[in-house]
Amino acid sequence: MSKRLLLTLFAGVLMAALDIAILGPAQPALRSELAIGPGGASWLVSLYVLANLVGTPLLGHLSDRHGRKPIYLLSVSLFAAGSFGMTLGHSLTVLLISRALQGFGSGGLFPVASAVIGETIEPARQGRMLGLLGSTFGIAFLIGPPLGGILLKFASWRWIFALNIPLSVAVLVLAARSIPSRRPRGGSALDIAGLALFAAGLVLLAIGLSGISPNQPGWGLAHPQVWGPLAGSLVLLAALPSVERRATSPLLSPALVRNPVLRRVFLLGLGAGLGEVGVILLPDLAVQAMGMAKDKASFLLLPLVLGLTVGAPLSGRLLDRIGARPLVLLGALLQAGSLGAFGLFPTTTLLYDVAGAGLGVGLACLLAGPLRWLLLRHAPEENRAVAQSLLSTTHSVGQVATAALLGAVAETGIHGIGHQRALAVAGALSLLLLIPAWLLPGRQKA
Repeated sequence: MSKRLLLTLFAGVLMAALDIAILGPAQPALRSELAIGPGGASWLVSLYVLANLVGTPLLGHLSDRHGRKPIYLLSVSLFAAGSFGMTLGHSLTVLLISRALQGFGSGGLFPVASAVIGETIEPARQGRMLGLLGSTFGIAFLIGPPLGGILLKFASWRWIFALNIPLSVAVLVLAARSIPSRRPRGGSALDIAGLALFAAGLVLLAIGLSGISPNQPGWGLAHPQVWGPLAGSLVLLAALPSVERRATSPLLSPALVRNPVLRRVFLLGLGAGLGEVGVILLPDLAVQAMGMAKDKASFLLLPLVLGLTVGAPLSGRLLDRIGARPLVLLGALLQAGSLGAFGLFPTTTLLYDVAGAGLGVGLACLLAGPLRWLLLRHAPEENRAVAQSLLSTTHSVGQVATAALLGAVAETGIHGIGHQRALAVAGALSLLLLIPAWLLPGRQKA
């Protein structure tokens, strides 16, 4: 793999990751300037997630059918168009449409980049490159909030999104020159029915689960705005297997569904989403249990972010030497132990330093390289990008599903007691990840 190609893939994923990390500081200024209420601001986040859920499998499927290069260029272009709309938009409608475009386009960047690595680099170095690619998320959360604060102090919140435009143009130029043009082996047919059912089912699932919240008085499984989408999701996803059996080029091919290694990888991706939801609870725990100001509580996550940033490339290097199974086992143990420590021990800065760093390394072992490395080895070549997309999708579903559960538990006590209970539950559930991790293939070297 050329350095220019690696830079292209790295820059594209970093661009999307930064857009998530940098939005937090921009929201108060954005709401104030455009007179947007809390509901509208929350939709700027929700629409990004929902569009990403739809875009990830669709763009991955298109990549397998029509090649990596055109779909990567399309993904970056959609993200750039959304950023342009966020820069110039002066109404909530325009901002929502633009944010959805950003989420949809970003859905193709990481899966397609992972598939490109699988096709352009020798197996003995794939783990290292996947680790470097995974480290972009830690880097984004290290530099994103400070960068957003600087831009807000000396310029407008619009510059947070305007910076994406020249960066997108640079990535497009690099991608056009460096990503190989290869004719895929898979068929050219597009599984429209399968994609529509899968995407609609996931969106309804996300909407239904997000409604199970203690912040919605009187809501719960009995509320029609919760059980309605959940029931619709169940119907659509239950109909998916019969539709896929008749498809010429199915999104969920038998090779993906029947392979036990792939099923375990997707289950582990679901569990890694649980770990990230636990991270979201940590600043609130510091505020409630330690009386810390909200703007200072986020700094307690620096050891966690450093653990992720350092752990991702390190796990990638180890991956090429020892294989995935020991790293995934370590990641599951660290996630379970760290979340459990936050739930069981007194809340102190020392706890945030030690358990936070452990959780960061654990998430790096689960998210950065090992699981995607396994997909490159066990998914058929004609379904590589779809497999990578499904891992991203299961991870997002894990976040949405466990956010509802842990959010409800967090509301059961005051002064941080509820948050500790939620983190203890997250730690206990994370122990279950040891089962699929143990059943992964043994010391398979690259």
